[in-house]
Amino acid sequence: MGLSSYAECFIKEVEACRSDIPFPAINELRYAGHHLLKGLASEDHESFSRELDDARDHCHRSMYEASEAGIGYLLELLKAFDVDYKDVPVAETVPNYLDVRMLATSVSRELSQGRLNRRSPEDQAQTYMAMFRDLKAGSDKLEASRGELNKKKIEQARDNRGFLVRLVFWVAAALIGIAGILLQLGC
Repeated sequence: MGLSSYAECFIKEVEACRSDIPFPAINELRYAGHHLLKGLASEDHESFSRELDDARDHCHRSMYEASEAGIGYLLELLKAFDVDYKDVPVAETVPNYLDVRMLATSVSRELSQGRLNRRSPEDQAQTYMAMFRDLKAGSDKLEASRGELNKKKIEQARDNRGFLVRLVFWVAAALIGIAGILLQLGC
């Protein structure tokens, strides 16, 4: 499989996670095609080689642009997950929850430094693609645990209501008792 096909397959992988693929990833594939056509149209070997290298670089950029967008989307999903289950002990249901959180922090840090410390397009593409896939696997595990976590939320809400009902009962009983004592004292 050629590099542009590989890049296109990876973009489709990210697209399966996030329906709106970012334009930079698609544009990079267009640039790759442009350089490929220029290379094929050139008559000298040096120009052909240079254009082919440029096309390869654009394919790699396409993959890390798609990865970057996919990672950003997954990080947003994880934030939403944390908001949804902020009051639930997630680690009891998802044993590797802390590993996923640590991975998200690490990926987020790497992503913020990625534009500043750009490596070769190929290295960065491979790193970003691996980070996307790892984070996607963690995110999928968390999303799959929502059913069990929702049960825990319902159970907590029921326990909280029960506690509140008991508290109101005992406060009311105490107030009735105090009122009864005050009435007996003639106040």
